[in-house]
Amino acid sequence: MAMQTVERRIIIRIPTRPTLRPRRRAPSGIVWRERPTDDCQPVSGIARARFTRPGVVDLLMQDRSLVRARLDSECVALGYYSAFYLVPGEDGRICAARDTIVSRAGNECAISGFHILEPRRTD
Repeated sequence: MAMQTVERRIIIRIPTRPTLRPRRRAPSGIVWRERPTDDCQPVSGIARARFTRPGVVDLLMQDRSLVRARLDSECVALGYYSAFYLVPGEDGRICAARDTIVSRAGNECAISGFHILEPRRTD
């Protein structure tokens, strides 16, 4: 009897946009506050991403919420490309302390945690 093993690996490409110069200014009197959230996020819910500074990736979710992924290192190479890759677990989620973000050049950056970004008025 012959045995056949089939392995399946799904890789998701997440488009990014440059953030050094935002296209429009945030309304004055608004600051963003980080609040801890679940350690795992559904990959199917990610619409776009942006690099705000080294070690941080902001994820725009399909429901228009913003989730910030903090990375274990600065991962400067992620900002050089127009996209990066995620390899979700079998559960279809990307999780802190388990999964990595992979640049198009192959550099891997471990995710240390997620935070929800909430706008707050300073007036």
